[in-house]
Amino acid sequence: MKKYKLHPLFVLYLIFLVIVRQYQSVFVYLFAVIVHEFAHFITAKKLGYIMDKMVLMPYGVCLNYKTNNFLPKDEILIALMGPLVNFFLSIFCIAMWWIFPITMPYTHLFCISNIVMFAFNLLPCYPLDGGRILAGLLSKKYDRKIAIKITLIFNIGFSIILVISFIFGLFFNVINTNLLIISMFLFVGILEPNKKSSYNYISISNLSNYQHCNSMQIKFSLIKSNEKIYKVIAKMTKNKFNVFYVIFPNEKIKIITQITLNKIAVKYGSTYSLDEIPEMII
Repeated sequence: MKKYKLHPLFVLYLIFLVIVRQYQSVFVYLFAVIVHEFAHFITAKKLGYIMDKMVLMPYGVCLNYKTNNFLPKDEILIALMGPLVNFFLSIFCIAMWWIFPITMPYTHLFCISNIVMFAFNLLPCYPLDGGRILAGLLSKKYDRKIAIKITLIFNIGFSIILVISFIFGLFFNVINTNLLIISMFLFVGILEPNKKSSYNYISISNLSNYQHCNSMQIKFSLIKSNEKIYKVIAKMTKNKFNVFYVIFPNEKIKIITQITLNKIAVKYGSTYSLDEIPEMII
C-alpha cells in the first residue's frame, strides 16, 4: 500500500510563503514540484519500478536509499528526469515570451520556479537528485553505504556554505531566509537518510509471493520476443505465479517463469527486449 506524507520542512516552507503573503507562489511552486515528481514516477514505472512510499520535501520527492533494489543506471536515469523536465519547462516559457511576449507576466513565476528546481536539485547532496545521480555513479565502483556517505559529505559542505552566506548577507542588510531553509533541508538529509520515499522493482517486491508457488494459481501469458522487459513485468498479476510463453520470429517458443524474468531483469536491466538477452536466444 502506498504511503503519501508531507515532511515537516515542507509544511513549514508553505507556512513561510503564506506568512510573507506569497500566495501565488504557493500554488505555482506546488505545481512545479508535482510536475518534477511526475517525471520521476513515469520514468520509474517505465523501468519496472513501483512507488511504495512518497515523502514530499521542499524541493521535490525524495527516494529511500535504504533499498538495494535500484540498478545504478536506473537510479541515475530516474533522478535525472525530474530536473530535466523542469529545465525544458523553463525553456518552453522563455520561448513563449519570445513568440508571445504577452504571456510573460503570467508565466514568469512558473519559469523561475522550474529554474530553481532544476538548479538546486542537481547539487550533489542527499537526498537531492544530484546526490542520487552521484550515489548511482559511485555504486558502480563502491559499496552502497560508502556511496551514500560520500554524498552526505557534500551535504555538510553546502550547509556550511549556505549558513556563512546568510550571515555574510546580514552585514549588507540582505536577509535571505531561503539560504537558512535550504541549509536546514540539507542538514536534515544527513540526520534521516532512510526516511524518504521508496521505489521497488516490481519483480523483486513481489518475489516473496512466489516462494509458495505450489499453493498459488498459475497465470499463463503469451508474449513476443521483442517485448521490453519492463512491459512484461507490467503484465504480471500479483498473488499469482506468472508463466510466459515467449514467441520468437522463427516461430519457436520458450517458456520462462516470473522467477527467471526477475533474474534477467536484475542482471540486464528492464529496458532490454527479451530477444536481446543471451539466455533467451534459441
